[in-house]
Amino acid sequence: MNIKVSLLEFLACRAGGPLLSQLREPDWLLRGALLHTLEGLPPEAAPLKEWNDALQYLTGAPPEATASAARARLIALLAR
Repeated sequence: MNIKVSLLEFLACRAGGPLLSQLREPDWLLRGALLHTLEGLPPEAAPLKEWNDALQYLTGAPPEATASAARARLIALLAR
């Protein structure tokens, strides 16, 4: 069996298994776990659509043109 999860589901799992809704307003500990996970993921780990979905869901930012740009913007916004 091969199960594929979305980038958001992967982030939730790696951050300790919170509900997806908890990712929208993370406390400092969850934010740190998200950043640590994101920094270890290359842009090729997920399709552009999933990077943009995560960017929009977690930060409310508009989509980017490339997975690399979406990843970088997501990390920058979560690091604030």
